[in-house]
Order: sequence, then structure tokens, then C-alpha cells
Amino acid sequence: MMAYTASAIYGAAAFDGTIEGFLPGDPKFSLLPVVVVLAIFVALLTVGPRLPRGGLASLGPLGVALISYALATTPGAGDGAVLYAMPVLWMTVFFGRWGAAVILTCVAVGHAIALLVLPASSSYPGRWVDVMVSVGSVAVVVLALEQRNRLLVARLAGEARTDSLTGLWNRRGFGERAAVEIAYAGSGSRSTAVASFDIDYFKRINDEWGHQTGDLVLAHLAHVLSAESREVDVVARLGGEEFAVLLPGSCSDEADAFTQRIRLALVDNETKLPLIRVSAGVVAAESPTNIDQLLQRADVALYEAKRSGRNRTVIGSVPRSGQTSNTYSAQLDELLAANTI
Repeated sequence: MMAYTASAIYGAAAFDGTIEGFLPGDPKFSLLPVVVVLAIFVALLTVGPRLPRGGLASLGPLGVALISYALATTPGAGDGAVLYAMPVLWMTVFFGRWGAAVILTCVAVGHAIALLVLPASSSYPGRWVDVMVSVGSVAVVVLALEQRNRLLVARLAGEARTDSLTGLWNRRGFGERAAVEIAYAGSGSRSTAVASFDIDYFKRINDEWGHQTGDLVLAHLAHVLSAESREVDVVARLGGEEFAVLLPGSCSDEADAFTQRIRLALVDNETKLPLIRVSAGVVAAESPTNIDQLLQRADVALYEAKRSGRNRTVIGSVPRSGQTSNTYSAQLDELLAANTI
């Protein structure tokens, strides 16, 4: 992108210089900048994308030097200084504040030299001030738009990983954060646990109390999970009424105790919401390598809790040697087919 946009700018400058050479009444000017610009345009089209970033950065100051040379060799008070806007725009977009500072300095020096070379009748301080105010404004506006763009991108990235109703991580955000924690746990041979939660008879709550109350129930459970979790824990709403919490450094007994605290906090709530009961599945592993496998095993334990009467926690087992995730998928499919949710 940097190379091709630079080639477009140099190509536009070459086209401008070529056209001006044939327009009636235009002053005579040196063809050297036009020839150099045209050569750079061709070079950028062919090898530009293979140039290092530092090499491309030199294109901005080089463009300013060529514009200044063209102005210095063209008599009269022409409007060629408007071409400074192109390298200023390009450098500011691709190199940010330091790029803007460098290119504005180049314009200030280059244009001052060009004006000093010109006859006194064509050179006066106002020409330098006009150019610096104009290109400075271009740089400021571009920097402001770039900052706004970065904030919007960051906001969109956050929304893509966050559940809008509860403010927790969604499945995508949970997977990304959990992958980091699991990698850390693997390097230190630490135990990591996952607790999977599902609200019991949530459809009945929606049917009897309405979907708005159902949303409040989901938000309240999210609040309880966050309040009872540690800073290092990763809390997420995976979808519907299903939640999961990654508990780095925890064994299965500690994760089980965590689910009991959640259940107790839900009973002690002072809200006007219907009583919230949850089933939970817990699994822990030493130095796990895959969050999906942990979740899958926790889901098997969760649906076993559903089948066993709900409002309880079942601790799942770590796969034995040779037992694959497909085995757990089959177990989960069997539980789901039995309509134990």
C-alpha cells in the first residue's frame, strides 16, 4: 500500500509536469524534476513493494526536494507549492507524528531555500507562511482522523470479543484470552481448571417472566461470576444461558468450591428476580494444551449434572492416555440426544 500510493503520487506529479509543458502561457521550467519523478514512478511500480519501510520513508523528503527545485527554477509567483500537500499527506498517514514532523521540517527548509533563490519580486515571507499554514493544517487533520480511526478500530475489536448484554467476553474473546493463560500455565506446569455453567430451566423463566426478565437474569449471573472471580480468571458468556470461567492455577476441588460460592451468591441475592439455579461442570488438567478440549470435557460434566437432577456440580475427568476428544464429543452428543438440558 505504501509503495503503490507513493507511485500514484509520483505518477500524478509527473503527469502534472508533462501537461504544464504544453499549456499555452505557462512559464518555462526545468524538465529535470519531471524526468526524475517519472523514473521514480516506474521504479515504484516494479520494485516498490520489495523496498524496506525505511527506504520508502525517504520518498517524502525526496518529493519535497524535487518540488522545491521546480519552484526555485520557475520564475514568477506560481501555485506549484500546492504539490507539497502530497508528500505531507503520505508521510503523515503512513508514519504518524514523527513522519509529519519530519516532512513539515523538510517543507519549511525546502520552501525557504526555493524562495531565497527566486528574484525578490517573486519572493516574500507571505508565500512561506501560506505554504506552512496549509500543509501544517493538512498534517493536523490527517493525524486527528488517524487517531479517530484507531479508536474506532479498537472499539470494534472490543465489541467483536465482548458480549453486549453482560459485558463479559464472548466465545471468541474467551478463546483468545484463554489461549494466553493456557500457554503460560503450560510453561510453568500449573494446573488449570474450567468451570462451565448453565442456568436451570431458563426457558421456563422466559416463558413465565418474559424475555426482559430473562435478560436481567443473565446479567445478574454475569455480575455474580465476575464478583466471585479473581483478576486472573477469564469469565465469558459462551452463548444463550451458558457461561464459562477459566481458573488458572486451580485444581478441580478449588474449581468445585468456586461453583459452590456462585450457587450460594445466587441464593443470597436481594433482587426481585426469580430464583436462579445453575448446573456446573468442572474439569482441571496439568499443563493443558487446548482450551477447546477443556471446554468439551467441562460440557460433558455439565450435562451430566443436568441429567443427575440439576442445581449441582459434576467434576469431569482428564482423558486417559489414548482417549481422544472424539470420545468426549460422542459422550456429549449422547447426553444432548437424551434431552437432559
